[in-house]
Amino acid sequence: MPPVLSLKTITMKYRWISILAILLGVSHAVYSQTDSSSRLKDFGVPVAGDTMRINYVKTGGPLQQKDNISALVYMFNDYEWAVDDIVLKDGKGTYKLPENCAFVALLFYTAENGNVTVADNNNDHGYVATTISKDGKHVPGGQLAWGIFRKPSMGKAPHYFDKFEISNDALEMWVRKEMKDYLPNMPKYFDSYLAMLKLQTGDEYPEKAVRSMERLSRDPNLTEDNYVTFQNVYRFQLKDEHKADSVRQFILQKYPHGKTARFARYSEAYGMPLDEKKLIALEKFLHDFPVKESGGSQAFTYYNTYRTLAPAYFVSNQNDKLFALIPDMNFATLNENYHSIIEGVFIMNRLPVEKLYPVSKALIDAMIKKRHDLSYMEDVRYTHMQADEIAGMQMDNKLSIHIRLLTKMGKYTEAIPYLDLLTEKGKYTGAALNEARIKILENTGGETKVLPMLELGIRANAATPAMISKLKELHGDSAGFDVYLESLKAADDVKKIKEDLQAKLIREKFTAFKLEDMNGKTVSSADWKDKIVVIDFWATWCFPCKMAFPGMQLAVDKYAKDPSVGFYFIATMPRSKTYKEDIKKYISTSGFRFNVLYDNNVFKSLTPFFNSSAIPRKIIVENGYIRYTSEGYEGSPSKLADEISYVIEILKTEN
Repeated sequence: MPPVLSLKTITMKYRWISILAILLGVSHAVYSQTDSSSRLKDFGVPVAGDTMRINYVKTGGPLQQKDNISALVYMFNDYEWAVDDIVLKDGKGTYKLPENCAFVALLFYTAENGNVTVADNNNDHGYVATTISKDGKHVPGGQLAWGIFRKPSMGKAPHYFDKFEISNDALEMWVRKEMKDYLPNMPKYFDSYLAMLKLQTGDEYPEKAVRSMERLSRDPNLTEDNYVTFQNVYRFQLKDEHKADSVRQFILQKYPHGKTARFARYSEAYGMPLDEKKLIALEKFLHDFPVKESGGSQAFTYYNTYRTLAPAYFVSNQNDKLFALIPDMNFATLNENYHSIIEGVFIMNRLPVEKLYPVSKALIDAMIKKRHDLSYMEDVRYTHMQADEIAGMQMDNKLSIHIRLLTKMGKYTEAIPYLDLLTEKGKYTGAALNEARIKILENTGGETKVLPMLELGIRANAATPAMISKLKELHGDSAGFDVYLESLKAADDVKKIKEDLQAKLIREKFTAFKLEDMNGKTVSSADWKDKIVVIDFWATWCFPCKMAFPGMQLAVDKYAKDPSVGFYFIATMPRSKTYKEDIKKYISTSGFRFNVLYDNNVFKSLTPFFNSSAIPRKIIVENGYIRYTSEGYEGSPSKLADEISYVIEILKTEN
């Protein structure tokens, strides 16, 4: 009688027959995952060290209606993932692959502000391939990459696919194929091997993992990273704290200035309470583990150390110690410190500009020098171009603050070179910066450029009330000023804005309410019949709320004589018992002419509808219905005033 085989036995038997057959049959194959209908034409076999030619046809894909298409190339170079940009012109481009590149994957996309918005990965099939060397051989790492890249849940490769994933059996096949051909390279991919083993062996994994680690530990070419893998497996997977601690002690002895020792010292110092002892411990960390000797690894430890020490030195008037740190900071760290030390303090006017100036200048000048250091790449999170674009946006933002600071100090001539460093995208899109530019022109012999600059600010929809007032003064014809102002805006832009606002209109019923105003009078929403009413929820402690007030004042003034439109500013979420007095004081000293109401849970009752409790929050209501709502403030008074005005005019046309 023949033996009885279980389904599991049969499955295991044929699994290994299948794996063996494939291993024997594909020993010299090149792997690619495209199809005949692919939008990537004439791709061929990528050759490591040669120039790869790209011919992408967007027809029929998600980018069909898009312009300015770019490409990313993901590469597996000597068992390390890398990402880079490929510049395309009409879908065509070239890219020289590194000599040690074993695998490539292409992603075609459009982006905004450094982030991918729409992408084409061949309908989730991937534009992926292994490479060959110039003499036609496999490149070490190709088979491994072919497996782990197409197994996203494994977490050993950059995110690329949406849903596509190979099976655990297929993954094992490709890992073992790499082992068959390049076993001496095992230290470079041992973590991937263990991850595969954990997926495939189930309850047997602990025993197999220990045996595998013991076997690899005999290799004389192991690195600190290999020992860290051993430590982590013992600690987090096998729950063997004794073994993990033993490995850790070995690492610290063998690599006294390595990654483990560095992180241990950093963690000990950074975890302390913020006091003098912590600052001393962080200083000692920098002394014993200089950033210049880190090789760029564990950058976050230095980022956090510098962003703790620098503000502490500033508030304790130790600028000399702060300045001594600056040369060792990369761009991302300089930017963070500028934000925490200068930006918010300047905008909220919390310290004299004379105190801010020397630190602002030192930080901004260092940022200019390190503008292209690619410190935003973060391994494979961003490409060179994306990291550089992010840095450019941050540079524009910080240049704007420094220029405004110089303008406030009357250092107009000193500000001019910084204006020239702004990118084209960042030159005229900030209202406060545009106002500073006008003052600089007026005080450096550029009076003839003031009117064109004012008009440009209107076109960019980035103008302050002071700019509009100055433009009205120069225009002269007050009766026709509104028509002139509107004529400066691009008709297509205005049309697009109105279409977008029209699409955002809603019709949500709200419960009528009664609130007290600053004079003790009760205001009832039931009395707003046939009126369009703009409501701004704000608080005295909310800085963005108050930043938006100049734009709201423009809108209030525009409709001051229109009885069909009303404005109310509901002060919400009070944080003190004296909030009413605080509100009255703020309104009386700020110069804003607003009808202020004291909230009584009206905003809270609406937050489930908004799905947010953030302020500033604007709503426009009509006859018991919310017709429009928006949250936050984008920074331009003129743009906010236009948003409110255009919605009001759209609602008027409905009546």
